[in-house]
Amino acid sequence: MLIGFPPGGPTDFIGRVAANGLQAAWGQTVVVENRAGASSSVAAEGVSRAAPDGLTLFFASNALILNGAIHPSLPYALPESFAPVGTLCSSPNVFWCAANQPWRDLGAVAAAARAQPGALAYGTTGVGGTGHFGGETLCRALGISLTHVPYRGTAPLMQDVIGGRVPLLIHGMAGAVGPYQGGHIRPVAVLGSRRAAELPNVPTMAELGHPVPDSSVWFGIMAPAGTPPALVARIARDLEALANTTDTRTKLATQAAVPDFVGPQDFATRIRTELATWREVARSAGIRPE
Repeated sequence: MLIGFPPGGPTDFIGRVAANGLQAAWGQTVVVENRAGASSSVAAEGVSRAAPDGLTLFFASNALILNGAIHPSLPYALPESFAPVGTLCSSPNVFWCAANQPWRDLGAVAAAARAQPGALAYGTTGVGGTGHFGGETLCRALGISLTHVPYRGTAPLMQDVIGGRVPLLIHGMAGAVGPYQGGHIRPVAVLGSRRAAELPNVPTMAELGHPVPDSSVWFGIMAPAGTPPALVARIARDLEALANTTDTRTKLATQAAVPDFVGPQDFATRIRTELATWREVARSAGIRPE
């Protein structure tokens, strides 16, 4: 099972939960290989070129889709180079405000942004990530202009937010729970289709009357194109069973993720739909790779 990010991050942690669970179900060793680079494109290419025999799998996130939305050419085709198996879980993006700022709800942030177009900034963990795409769709839904400030990782982003240099940010629950519990940031709205389990009283953008495309992070498994449908279905059944266990739910909760299984057909539809959505956003917002 190839993972497109280095050890220690959320994709690696959740990928190993999947690998260990499937290993137990199959009674067969599942070897995890971290093949990091180009926001998971290196691992994706490796799987796309592998034999379609079920022995090489890709533990993917929607970084794969966002890469396809902003890169004019990749060493594989989306979605044609892959056989989607299923998603294991997801974690929503959240629009946050620094605790040292006066705004308490979405309306107040929007009013401040309209009063000073482009003067307010929001931070994310990089150009072309879920936070960046989420921010562009949020601005479009509210009819406001915010300045995007990309960072190379959560730590420097949170340092500038807590230090008062950036007033707003879009970030998933993983990595934001600590600053939130420490009173450094407060949630404004969820940019997903449902509320975050850790923030039951925080509404979604749709609930506030401003629906946006769901920029939640999802994690799932893909096989090389041409993998026999019966084998894809078998892996999907085992992945679904794994997602429904208490042990898996408990482990995923440490990464602010919840089980969110989607089978092969619906996963393929999700990939095509998201690819079309984010390509349109990238074109209209001028999002390009760094």
